[in-house]
Amino acid sequence: MWKLFIQSVTGSVFRFLGRIFPPTPSPVPKDPKLILVFSTTGIGDALFDTAAVRSLKIAYPGARITVCAHRKRKTVFLHDPDVDEVLPYGKSPFYAFRLLKKFRITRPDLVLLLNVNPEVVPIAYFINRHALFGGAWRCGNYGYLLSNPVELPPEGHILRLSGAIVRASGGSPEIHTMVYRPNDHEISGVKKRFVEWIGQPFVIFQTGGGRSRAWRDWPVDSYIRNIEWLRSRYPVKVILTGGWDNEEVASRIEGACQGVVNLCSKTTLEETAALLTKATMLVSTDTGVLFMAYATGCPALAILHHASPGALIGPMDTMAGHEVVELPKPKQESDQLHGEMEGIRDEDVREAMQRILHRRGVKGVSPPL
Repeated sequence: MWKLFIQSVTGSVFRFLGRIFPPTPSPVPKDPKLILVFSTTGIGDALFDTAAVRSLKIAYPGARITVCAHRKRKTVFLHDPDVDEVLPYGKSPFYAFRLLKKFRITRPDLVLLLNVNPEVVPIAYFINRHALFGGAWRCGNYGYLLSNPVELPPEGHILRLSGAIVRASGGSPEIHTMVYRPNDHEISGVKKRFVEWIGQPFVIFQTGGGRSRAWRDWPVDSYIRNIEWLRSRYPVKVILTGGWDNEEVASRIEGACQGVVNLCSKTTLEETAALLTKATMLVSTDTGVLFMAYATGCPALAILHHASPGALIGPMDTMAGHEVVELPKPKQESDQLHGEMEGIRDEDVREAMQRILHRRGVKGVSPPL
């Protein structure tokens, strides 16, 4: 009740301000000196937004690009060479006050709202209400504060969303490359930590995503069958990754597949990204780690549900040698998505893994009789 009351009051206040100080658009500057980008949602969204930042850097090579990112996701932009400064954002008013103070005198020439929470919109409005670009589908009840609202683009890959906002602000079109560059210290760190196996071919299996959309995860038995098949035919080490909510699945796989390395909840995001730069390939469902593989250039096998298809979140970089195995859409749709991933065929997964391994120069061995 209290939360709804606060939201109602806040909405009324900003509607009043929007009438007194309307967000009238200024001409898009040809040579902006400072660009502020907001990207405050999940890891996957942040990685998608790195492609939009790349588009801005190509269009405005002389501009300083500052990204305001969720305080727990800022590492994505700290590893983006196109970003000059990263500012943390959180729900505490402290973060909003700090942003307003920082840009009180030196206002950005462009302010872009990419993947954001709606409560960010009023902050961006205060920073520069005349050069505020954002997607109407992302701004909740604050869309009226945008000086340059962007309509939802037609169906297609998820990168089109941030891409449409960037193009409206003068960014280069058709930039689809996500960026994450682990530094030398992080790479040398994982080499030292995992010296026993990091020098040999290894395949990372991400053991699922979050609990909120568990219907997109591959069944445990499917992991076990295909890991055993892979190890019987190729001289590779198998590494399991995941977060705290994947620990049970990882433990079950570890118990059934002796010799796998279970790193679930044992590596930081930075360490996982560094491992991807050394891995032979990643096998993953629709997770942030899958998009991290796209961004680091690690060949990935994406095992996808038809409700989250390759056309929406699949790889865009054809040079990296990614593969997609997608659950076919049923003729009769159902609201019950859980359990459908059992329909992914082992044969399709194995053929895709073989293609990646072949391109990576890993030769198979004769399977045991």
